[in-house]
Amino acid sequence: MIIENHEKENKKYYEEIMYISSNYYIFKKNPKTRVHSLNKVFLLYIIFFLILFFASLWIPQIIILSGVTFILCVIYIYLFVETNYKLREYRKHNNSTIKIDKTGIENIEENQVSSKLFWDAIEYIIINKHSICFLPKNFAHFAIFIEISAKDKVYEALKKYDKLNLLIDNSNKYK
Repeated sequence: MIIENHEKENKKYYEEIMYISSNYYIFKKNPKTRVHSLNKVFLLYIIFFLILFFASLWIPQIIILSGVTFILCVIYIYLFVETNYKLREYRKHNNSTIKIDKTGIENIEENQVSSKLFWDAIEYIIINKHSICFLPKNFAHFAIFIEISAKDKVYEALKKYDKLNLLIDNSNKYK
């Protein structure tokens, strides 16, 4: 089965896959974890550390804490800026083609190396709000992501190849 993945310029899709990619082990342990925007998470940490920084300036006994919180705040500002840069770069990518067959799933991008996950290398297939993630069992393989608009086609392919046992549907958590 061939699926055209129309992810180009889809900001919410890329925010979701960046969060899943950066929290790979959390999703391996608990695939029912809810996905958040990585930018919003970083902003919350920045606000928290700024509040902690200014609060520590008022209390002389913990003035050393202000230096630590300031450094942590700078680190999260850097991560926030880097994430936004990566998000802009990802959105420039062309759309890809996904091929699901009896051996596994393959992500084919024009003029680039394609990646394939065999069925025995897939731990979970997680359906989220904006993406479907084929999560590998280990870091030797890449995770493959598909836009949520292909949910019915993916479900049909999983049913055809008897792989519904890998499926975890988190899409109802976002209603």
